[in-house]
Amino acid sequence: MQITLKHITPNALEFIGELAGICYNSKNEPTANVKRALHCKNSGHLATLRFATAVFHIQGISRTCSHQMVRSKFLEFLQRSQRYCNESETPFVVPTEDPDLSAVITASYKASLDTYNKLIASGVKKEDARFVLPNGGTTELVVTGNFQAWLDFISLRADKHAQWEIREVAKEINNILSGEAPGLFNWMP
Repeated sequence: MQITLKHITPNALEFIGELAGICYNSKNEPTANVKRALHCKNSGHLATLRFATAVFHIQGISRTCSHQMVRSKFLEFLQRSQRYCNESETPFVVPTEDPDLSAVITASYKASLDTYNKLIASGVKKEDARFVLPNGGTTELVVTGNFQAWLDFISLRADKHAQWEIREVAKEINNILSGEAPGLFNWMP
């Protein structure tokens, strides 16, 4: 899995605080703006967080994980297309470290890829051959959202009850955003 921050609102905390100042008829002053942004988050005035955004490029996650991500109601997505891309050499995520179970899963993946490749070689379109591909195949996404949406995603998906792969994605995104907007993204493991 690789997660790369592609874009973020510059000086996001100052910007959020400046705009939130309109709600309170407050002065536009960088230090006060940062404090105001953090106060808004901590007091539950999350609408102010909608004015800062972050865009991530996420690679090497399973289709199972991406299906969980796209259920996030406030984020926007672009995903690698199995309809247009040749998936004949797709790597897979193996969800266990048990060597015996890993061998069983890997054999299943290999059989699916062999079938996919036979279908493609027989002239079946990629968009139809993809029906035999397992959800363990890797994919990549570009995901954008405002800070309120990212907080929502992290709180739901970094939770100990979330599936392990999406939890890793959420934690990594939180770690990146906490470095960019200190105090705003402070989910703790």
